[in-house]
Amino acid sequence: MQNKKTIMFCEGNIDGTIGGSYYSLLYLTRGLDKTKYAPVVVFHRDNALIPEYNKAGVRTLVVPSFDPILFQSNKIPLLSPIIKIVQKLANLFGYLFVYGNKYKKLLQQNSVDLLHLNNSIIRNNNWIVAASMARVPCITHERGINDHYPAISKFLAKRLKSIISISNSVTERLTEHGIDSEKIVTIHNGIDPDDVRLKVSDQDMLQQLKIGKDFNVIGVIGNIKEWKGQEVAVRAMRKVVDAFPKTVCLLIGDTSKEDIYYQERLKSLITELGLESNIIFTGHVKNVPDYLNVLDIMLHTSIDPEPFGRVLIEAMSLSKPLIASNDGAIPEIVEHGKTGLTFTPGDHDHLADSVISLLQDRDYAEQIGKAGFDRLMDHFHINVNVQKTESLYDEILTER
Repeated sequence: MQNKKTIMFCEGNIDGTIGGSYYSLLYLTRGLDKTKYAPVVVFHRDNALIPEYNKAGVRTLVVPSFDPILFQSNKIPLLSPIIKIVQKLANLFGYLFVYGNKYKKLLQQNSVDLLHLNNSIIRNNNWIVAASMARVPCITHERGINDHYPAISKFLAKRLKSIISISNSVTERLTEHGIDSEKIVTIHNGIDPDDVRLKVSDQDMLQQLKIGKDFNVIGVIGNIKEWKGQEVAVRAMRKVVDAFPKTVCLLIGDTSKEDIYYQERLKSLITELGLESNIIFTGHVKNVPDYLNVLDIMLHTSIDPEPFGRVLIEAMSLSKPLIASNDGAIPEIVEHGKTGLTFTPGDHDHLADSVISLLQDRDYAEQIGKAGFDRLMDHFHINVNVQKTESLYDEILTER
């Protein structure tokens, strides 16, 4: 039997907060053909998902990230500008070369055949340097739509064998910023519908939320952030409730300290519109599918371009009708009129009219929900993602 190829993955998040990139990496590494590949995942902080990786037969390592040097410049005001320049240069050297050398040794110690960075070309730059020094081919995911790509990231991107973009929208942004299009491969995120597990019945969930069985339930899933556009849903609800008084909208997600201002603004708007009994903030929830399962319609209301929108395919796995902002990668996922409806980003009247149309025609809503599930199975199942990624690995490893 041929020797397994060791693929080392690096999750660049440095605070241990579990986000979509962690789950995307878990699903990918779990699905890899373990007879061909030996996956090793490096985290910079311990986190609650590590046992899930280990259960999937994936070896994990926790490796410290670079900790920036801080010089005291306020003690000598006249030298402050010079000290700041020295500090910046010292941090750049430490980040790229001191830690690059540490990571190079890690690659060599683990006999790594390919390094796969999990986040963006603007992250993990010292790993790219490490791979170059160790002569290990390196690729990266690009999971964001960024407004700015630093010169150092663009320079180091030339050392990459490939960049996996999670959507055509992300690919377009990369090429707009001068990234070589020949290096970019678009592979959409994927999930296994069997991973979307329900722990509570919809009846019990409604009872916990104190929502009557005769109510329509719609909702937005995502942490309370201004760019997520919960305000659009709140404003739309006034028109929806006028047409269907027994309608509740769930705002499902946590609120960070930095975003409390936005939550308070939403609460004031809810009071102003007289919607106190029609909108519920759930706060942090442990099992999103349980909340998703009680929705008659799922809303996606982002006002900035969405790089992908994992929650959309989670909703599709439960055959939920979708209404989503027509921007970023959304049109790649939701086919308007076939697997969901799309609306103009930020246009609450357009959103309200779309919700009302689905509440008026339940057969059509059910039809597009089922069509969404079929689209998930054909295009966004994790098996599709894994197969395309393995093909890329094989192509790169054959070149060595």
